[in-house]
Amino acid sequence: MAEANIRWGVVGATGIADKRTIPEGIIPANNSELAAIMSLPGTGVEQLSEKYGGVPWFTEMEEMLDSVELDVCYIATPPYTHLEQVRACAERGLHVLCEKPLDITVKGAEQIQQVCEDAGVKLGIGYMMPFHHLAVEAKRLVEEGTLGQIVSARAQFGFDYPPMEGAFRQTKELHRGGVFMDVGNHSAGLLEFVMGARVDAAMAMVENVVHNYKGVEDTATAILHFDNGAVGIVDTSFCTDAAKNLLEINGAERTLVAQGILGQTPGGVLQVVETYEGAQEYLRIESDCRNMYQEEIEAFADAVINDTNPPMDGEEGVWSQRVVEAVYQSAETGKLVRMADI
Repeated sequence: MAEANIRWGVVGATGIADKRTIPEGIIPANNSELAAIMSLPGTGVEQLSEKYGGVPWFTEMEEMLDSVELDVCYIATPPYTHLEQVRACAERGLHVLCEKPLDITVKGAEQIQQVCEDAGVKLGIGYMMPFHHLAVEAKRLVEEGTLGQIVSARAQFGFDYPPMEGAFRQTKELHRGGVFMDVGNHSAGLLEFVMGARVDAAMAMVENVVHNYKGVEDTATAILHFDNGAVGIVDTSFCTDAAKNLLEINGAERTLVAQGILGQTPGGVLQVVETYEGAQEYLRIESDCRNMYQEEIEAFADAVINDTNPPMDGEEGVWSQRVVEAVYQSAETGKLVRMADI
């Protein structure tokens, strides 16, 4: 494809798409343009069209796909609807950037990946945190050996998400799990990205501590073993506003602590400290506040333009779902679950 703006259609435009991905990602991206939006009747998609300069709007996905020339569809709908939506796009030769999780089961995620492979279209997964400036810097420091051998790591991600009528993330039949399915996957994936290692086993506990959800947890903690020998903790909660949401990577020589990576906004600070008594600061990096949604959109569009693999591709989405499944199986059985058995 000749270098030009990639034409994006958005399926499920009135949630995270409107909050972040359209205004912070697609609109300002240097290689992209918003070509059409779709959301269900009664969700305000008409008003959303006005907000984005009169972009064509639809309440049926098939009508949008058949009416507007598109290159990519960004799918930001509940995960239990993803498979058929991805299939409809892939059958028309459209590349897909799909919000995470790809599906609520490993089998469903694998089917989505296969649908795109069979159609010869690119599949990306909506993990934006690896595009955060400080995540990129943290990965660089680990690769350069600044911390020494990686020993352990922690990712904390918590906020308050009280019960809401119709919230699919709070219902087992629609989402399989609660907070870990929604943001624990972000945290585990970020640890893998920064450390350059894969989870190979999980031990976890989940619980409803505060909120009365429909069969899913509001709090989850997972101990993860990585194939580089390190051990990590993912600490997630839907019932606290006090979490610092820190990323911590402990090396044999130094420790990295970053605040601001785990979330939806740019900014934050990364510190590396000596691990001997006194914790003397070794270096400090302030975020340059580049927008991770814009970086995510531009990276996927570049992959389409240059016919390369997206940085966060379908394989990453399937792997992420396998990690999530290992966590839930461990929580259900009280046993260590190895990735080789998922």
